[in-house]
Amino acid sequence: MNIFSTHTIPEAASTTRIEALSDNIFAVAMTLLVLDLRIPAHAEGASVWPYVALLWHHMRTFAVSFFIVGLYWVLHHHVFIFVKRSDRTLLWLNLLFMLFVVVTPFSAGLLGAFDDSRTAIAVYGANISLLGVSLLAIWWYATHDHRLIDAKLPRTLIRLEAVRMMILPAICALAVALSFANTTASIAIFVLAPFLYLWPAKRTIKATREL
Repeated sequence: MNIFSTHTIPEAASTTRIEALSDNIFAVAMTLLVLDLRIPAHAEGASVWPYVALLWHHMRTFAVSFFIVGLYWVLHHHVFIFVKRSDRTLLWLNLLFMLFVVVTPFSAGLLGAFDDSRTAIAVYGANISLLGVSLLAIWWYATHDHRLIDAKLPRTLIRLEAVRMMILPAICALAVALSFANTTASIAIFVLAPFLYLWPAKRTIKATREL
């Protein structure tokens, strides 16, 4: 007897489990970012500041990465305000997005240790860019022909949200390109990335609310 002959898999289901798993993965990844901030070996009675200075690169990368991953958490949450139901393809696309979330502590640690390396910059930039691209894939799939969203959602809003998701990948691509000329300038772009994101993002949010 074929057990699948009498049991059908629903074509669409709630997004609750996707959101719950995603929130937990974001929480773990954002916590793991801090593990590179290890207390250095130090001489007894010595001033703490010279040793803290040794952690400067890691502290900077931690702060930037924490806020970038936090921005993607906000974007992911925003996407699932519009996505009303899920299917198997959406589950796999979300797992792909989560893969790049989980990899972020590694690429951030690599950048913190070798921030003058174009390879480390490229790995970090690719990681952050792929976060945006994979989130955009979720959005494209869910909104195509209003597959998993409200049928009344305006197409203009759909396009504006897609633009929002590509701001950070575009900034990271610029940072990686700059690394071939000046790695310091490239790191500066990463540091400014959350702020560079927020200005145009506010404009798309304003436009969205006016629809």
